[in-house]
Amino acid sequence: MEIVWIVLLLGAGVIIYNHMYRKKMYREIDRLEAWKIELMNRPVPDELAKVKQLNMTGETEQLFERWRQQWDEIVAVKLPNVEEQLFDTETFLDKYRYRQARKLIGQIEDGLRRLEEEVHQIIDEVNELIGSEEQSRTEIEELRAVHREAKKTLLAYRYTFGAAADLLDVRLTEAEKQFESFAKLTEAGNYLAARGVVQELKQELDSLATMMEEIPALLSECQTSLPAQLAELADGYREMEQSGYILDHLHIERTLAEKQEKIGQCLAMIGELRIEEAKQTVAELKEEIDTLYDLLEKEVLANQYVQTEMPRIGGMLTELAAEAKETSAEAMFVQQSYHLPPSDLEKYRSIEKQMHQLQKRFLLIEDRVAEAKTAYSLLREELEQLVGQIDMMKEEHEQFRLMLQALRKDELIAREKLDDMRKKLSESLRLVQKSRLPGLPEPYALELTEAKNSLQNVAARLEEKPLDMPAVDRALEEAKVSVERLYERTVEMIEQASLAERTIQYGNRYRRRYPAVHKGLEEAEFLFRHYDYEEALRQAVATIESVEPGAFDRVQKLWQADNEDEQ
Repeated sequence: MEIVWIVLLLGAGVIIYNHMYRKKMYREIDRLEAWKIELMNRPVPDELAKVKQLNMTGETEQLFERWRQQWDEIVAVKLPNVEEQLFDTETFLDKYRYRQARKLIGQIEDGLRRLEEEVHQIIDEVNELIGSEEQSRTEIEELRAVHREAKKTLLAYRYTFGAAADLLDVRLTEAEKQFESFAKLTEAGNYLAARGVVQELKQELDSLATMMEEIPALLSECQTSLPAQLAELADGYREMEQSGYILDHLHIERTLAEKQEKIGQCLAMIGELRIEEAKQTVAELKEEIDTLYDLLEKEVLANQYVQTEMPRIGGMLTELAAEAKETSAEAMFVQQSYHLPPSDLEKYRSIEKQMHQLQKRFLLIEDRVAEAKTAYSLLREELEQLVGQIDMMKEEHEQFRLMLQALRKDELIAREKLDDMRKKLSESLRLVQKSRLPGLPEPYALELTEAKNSLQNVAARLEEKPLDMPAVDRALEEAKVSVERLYERTVEMIEQASLAERTIQYGNRYRRRYPAVHKGLEEAEFLFRHYDYEEALRQAVATIESVEPGAFDRVQKLWQADNEDEQ
């Protein structure tokens, strides 16, 4: 029974699916049918009727016939074929041949899409033809007005165009022929070709208008402004030469002749209507002329610099020489008291040598200025280099002077350090005396002797003539290490002795009960009396810790508390 129900349900499902699928396919057919009708109702005939209002000759007639044949074929052949395919699709559906129906629907959709594109193309081409005719008719009248205005301007202001006037006249005359060509093409129905003529004519007249706007200004530059500037440069050059300026290195006369020739080339370019080249050449000429002005101005400024700075630079050298002389005397005096390293002496000799070279170089520049055979700009460059070297020399000289002054300062600092270390050594001895130790261990006595000797060595170094400060510094460093080590050893030794004594006293309470303690403390006392405080402490701690663990910590705390009370 269950199998029967399953079969019935499956059958019902198949019937429902089949019904829904067929319904969907019929909707697709209805959509394609509506698309076909919409294509058939497109206003192509109305658009083609607009073409008939044009001159139906030549290109227009050929295009019209092509469009009309395309549309007739669409209406009479292609769309009826679509209708037959739709009918076949319905037949396939009635016979449940869904695969063939689906395939045919795809073919119909592709065909309608191609027809849609074809219809769009016809309408677009028709609109382009009609639009180009309307636009060309409007623009050609505007271009005629532009052409008339250009001819009127050329006639009225012909002199402002110079040699370019004739070629402008030729180009405007050729433009008239294009107007005639437009009229003939339009009359022959070749509206698209006529549109091309309009575009070419517009480009040509725009170009001519731009040229006619720019040529007068360019001619003014080449015929008036630039020649005037060249003449002004030539006059300025001659005046400066007469005033004593040396300008041979600028080659002004040759350069001016080259610029004059370039102006001639620019005028030829204008006459040939090579306006962009002429504009670029004029811009280059302006830049080059500005450069010439700058070069002449540079010489004037250099002359002012040389006249004003020469005395100041001479004063700088004189002042530096006087300072160097003082430093030389100071160096000789310092050498009697201090040892100067060979590198420092060599540095000063180098300063003196450079000083003489700078003075010699300045004298040579003075001679060249007096001879008046060298351009001021070159002299200025040399003087500026000389000033830079003088500044460097002053800095090196100042560093050497500071080094000499630092030697005396370093000696005073060294003596202060020696006094500080002597005080620290005295402090170490005071701590030993205050602690009332029975004696000093031999290693400590040796360190004490070493510290005293190191201080004596520093004192001896400071009394040497000439004083060798690097050697003094080395001796100071050795003494510092020795004295600080002695001080630390002193504090440590006193602490060990004091703790050893306290520990022995603390352990006395166990002497009668523990023979081992008695013996250990006797050994610690023996070591203490023989100044071995470190070993005495170790022995005493080991002894009392054997009978009372932690006893040494209590001894330390008591000792620290007593020390704090004393302080």
